[in-house]
Amino acid sequence: MSRKKILGIMSALVFFSGMAGCGLFVKTIPPGQIPAPTPFDHFIKVGGVNYHYLEFPGPGTTVVLLHGYGSSTYTWEGVIPYLRQGGYHVYALDMKGFGWSDKPRGADYAPLTLFQEVNGVMEALKLKKVIFVGNSLGGGIAVLMALDHPDKIERVVLIDAAGYPMKMPLIIRLSRVPLAAEFMKLFFERWVIRWNLSEVMYDGKKKMTKPQVEAYFDRLRTEGSLNAMIDLARAINFEDFKPYLARNHETKIPALIIWGREDKWIPFEIGQRFHQDISTSGMVSIPNCGHIPQEEYPKLTAGYIIDFIERKPAAGPGIP
Repeated sequence: MSRKKILGIMSALVFFSGMAGCGLFVKTIPPGQIPAPTPFDHFIKVGGVNYHYLEFPGPGTTVVLLHGYGSSTYTWEGVIPYLRQGGYHVYALDMKGFGWSDKPRGADYAPLTLFQEVNGVMEALKLKKVIFVGNSLGGGIAVLMALDHPDKIERVVLIDAAGYPMKMPLIIRLSRVPLAAEFMKLFFERWVIRWNLSEVMYDGKKKMTKPQVEAYFDRLRTEGSLNAMIDLARAINFEDFKPYLARNHETKIPALIIWGREDKWIPFEIGQRFHQDISTSGMVSIPNCGHIPQEEYPKLTAGYIIDFIERKPAAGPGIP
């Protein structure tokens, strides 16, 4: 193997270490601790795991928000104020291994397991007939919830959702590199957060903010984050989704598909396939937008969600 290729792999591992968890030179945050908690932060123990969630009470319909890989409840902070203004009762959940939730060593982090655990949390919180909104991996889980637990889901919103077979993002592929965990433990600082945001956002170098970088950094330095991220990355197998996605045409639950046209992680064609297979779906695309529309264009994304809840036609694919 050439020196150039070795250096390229090492550089990639440095990047992946930053997304995967805490390195040797960063102080970790213990389980169950939030550096700056708010009255909206809560924990609930389900199946021995302490889950973190945000709850914003309101008189209207309940909306549940679920993040994607490497993310947390933070990803919805730009959208939540608009939902609250609309009077909705809003929940946002950190899945096991993410955000402020527990990250137990040796746990099963397969997406289908996370799906069943999300359902378990909804059972514990007594959530039914909700508007379920999911981004990326959370979008894939949203589809599974609509298919297997339609009693809990009134409408579903898929934002750059995972599920169909595709080429995995680099961050996932590198988890299978031998000794990846050992390399990852050597590196973790804010620059890798900035690097990754520049990849998942369209023109991320200009769009990202310092508070955004700090929010990701803090959550990724929680105890056990590194191992949880590696375990999940290695457990992802889209073949497991096939029996579920083959039933997409059966669902009678209304669906809205929102997609960033320049998504490098999950291409626009995947969104089109969801739209084709879910006969009850409508679709809007956002130009000059990457993998996380809820952070890149929170007002627009929230507007699409609210219009969908209120049974109004979507505003269209453009950006006001």
